[in-house]
Amino acid sequence: MRLLPLLLVFALAACSGGNAPVPAKPHASATASTTVGGATLQTSTVALADLNAAVATRYGIDPTADGVMLLVTVRDAAGNGIDPGDLQLTGTGSVLPDPPKPLELRVVQTDGMTDYLGVVQARAPATVAFKLTAVRGGSRADIATTAELQPR
Repeated sequence: MRLLPLLLVFALAACSGGNAPVPAKPHASATASTTVGGATLQTSTVALADLNAAVATRYGIDPTADGVMLLVTVRDAAGNGIDPGDLQLTGTGSVLPDPPKPLELRVVQTDGMTDYLGVVQARAPATVAFKLTAVRGGSRADIATTAELQPR
């Protein structure tokens, strides 16, 4: 699943018309997945410095800031997006060894797909931990991932 962070960077570049260079080596990446109530959640992390300017602007993220972005894609069994009202998603983020803090997750809807986006500010080198709880249709699932933020 090491390709997923690179695919995320390519997908984010595609959102901006493909005008941004793709870094040769992302310096913060991690993935995890789970299923809840028939929906699959896939998480990916990207260092803020690895976001191209158009994508960063679109999502209101300062790419010169230090930190890690968490992207959570949510799809039904057929690979389609789900309505954001069909899923309750909460989470925490922390720069280890600090205790977790509530993670603000913003809903991002594009072409009928629903994703969630959260950011944790961190200065490299750092280990950033994310923990999410998803509830859908009476089912609950937890998902956790950790990203290593390395200096450039």
